[in-house]
Amino acid sequence: MKGPLERWWERLQFTLLFLALAVVVHGLFGWFHGWLDPNDPYKVPEGRAFKVFKTGEGSDPDVSPGDRLRLFFWMGE
Repeated sequence: MKGPLERWWERLQFTLLFLALAVVVHGLFGWFHGWLDPNDPYKVPEGRAFKVFKTGEGSDPDVSPGDRLRLFFWMGE
């Protein structure tokens, strides 16, 4: 039969092992997220690619949202 100190020591070892593994798994997930993330998603594209995002206020009084949607479907992109 185990004494109270032995049970306390086993629980402490389990807790410390659990925390260490949690830190390792958290670090692995952080590394994996950094590996999947692009370096700079806002950089100027290279080659034949071009940005289709227009910076600015986004509220052009001459173009309605319906016109923009029709243009989007008309261009097919």
